[in-house]
Amino acid sequence: MNRGLVIALAATLVAVWYVSGMDGAESPDGTAPAVPARRTATPAGRVSVAVDAGAAEAGVASAPARAAAEIGRDLFASHSFLPPPPKQPVRVGPPPAPMAPPLPFRYQGRMTEEGVTTVFLAQGDRILVARAGDLLNNQYRVESVTTSAVNFMYEPLKQRQTLTLGSAK
Repeated sequence: MNRGLVIALAATLVAVWYVSGMDGAESPDGTAPAVPARRTATPAGRVSVAVDAGAAEAGVASAPARAAAEIGRDLFASHSFLPPPPKQPVRVGPPPAPMAPPLPFRYQGRMTEEGVTTVFLAQGDRILVARAGDLLNNQYRVESVTTSAVNFMYEPLKQRQTLTLGSAK
């Protein structure tokens, strides 16, 4: 082996032996060894320090005592440091009035015969023929047909709706 390595190893062993022999003895400056202290947290969040006499004699540090509140606490719970959102008052009022759904019809054309105007309306794939007074789909009554619009009454809610026609010719 390398002679320098052996000397370094021997010096390390002597230092460890010297330090381990000082556990119960005086420290190199002639003072008594430090007594291990125990820090505990009180429920109010204050920290108290107590000296464990048995640990002082044996030269062994004791484990810190845990407060009863800390024992059942989840150590890995997520925490947010943001302030809680402001509570908004719950507004209790009447619900909004029901509204008729949008008209399901599209204007396709019209025809006037003997003073009576008939309109052709598309609903999906169906073509409906309507005149004033007709009831379509048991929900929409045709109130009037003019050159610019068809006026409907949504029967379940008694609300009027208008279907605007294309430009009059």
